[in-house]
Parts: sequence; structure tokens; C-alpha cells
Amino acid sequence: MAGRGPAPKENAVRRNVVDLSHLEGDEDVPDRLKKLFKRDGYSVATQRWWDTWVESDQAESFKTTDWQRLQMLAPLVEAYYRRPGHNALAEIRQNESLLGATVTDRMRLRMNRKDQDKQGPERPDSLPENVADFELYRSLGGA
Repeated sequence: MAGRGPAPKENAVRRNVVDLSHLEGDEDVPDRLKKLFKRDGYSVATQRWWDTWVESDQAESFKTTDWQRLQMLAPLVEAYYRRPGHNALAEIRQNESLLGATVTDRMRLRMNRKDQDKQGPERPDSLPENVADFELYRSLGGA
């Protein structure tokens, strides 16, 4: 009578596992794409914007197309810094959102690579001493 609902199936398969394979940076991105094209022609603010993206955690998983997107966005960022306007800012925000600029964007894209690395394997080899082994409990005649 303890607990809610029926007991889980022994061979239950979790179907909503999050696939983070898209975060693996296995593609070799040319260094020229990671450098701001014609950097001297941009203001210090735009250069800082670029450097922030290059040093961000999500940049580790960027592919060639992501870096090209940032290269295309740089002139728009420069234009916004020279003459701020809501239309340019909306376009910048939309593009940055697709690259995971804010916490909400990264949550939506399921970008939690650091947390995944800290978790280790899904199932540990042994349980800590202060944790009950429910499989052993069931095999001994428990719920």
C-alpha cells in the first residue's frame, strides 16, 4: 500500500533520455573562422562582443556554420553600437538565441554539458553505504 500507483516494470526503458550528441565538438573548425574578419575595422565594443562569444562555454560545441553565423552577425552588432535601434537589437537577439546566449536559451537547447560531465556514469558500480539497495530489498521479499 506504500507509494503511488503500480510498481514499475523490471524491464522498463526510459524513452525521454536527453540526447546531447549535438554538443560534441568533433568537427575541426578552421582557426580563421574563430577570428573576427577585418577586426581592426570594428569598434572596441564589437570586438568585446566577439571575444565574449569566442571564450564562452557554448563555443566549444560550435560547428563551422555557427562561426559563420557569428561572422555574419558582427556587422549588425557594429551597426547597433553605432546607432542603437530596436530592429537591429531584435535581429541580434534572435540570432544569439539560436546559439545559446542566455540561460533560458541554453535550457531550451538542453546545453548542460558541464553538468553531464560531473554526473559520471548513469549507474554507479557500487552504492554508498547510506543508500538502500531496492533490488536486493525486493528480492528478499520486500515490496
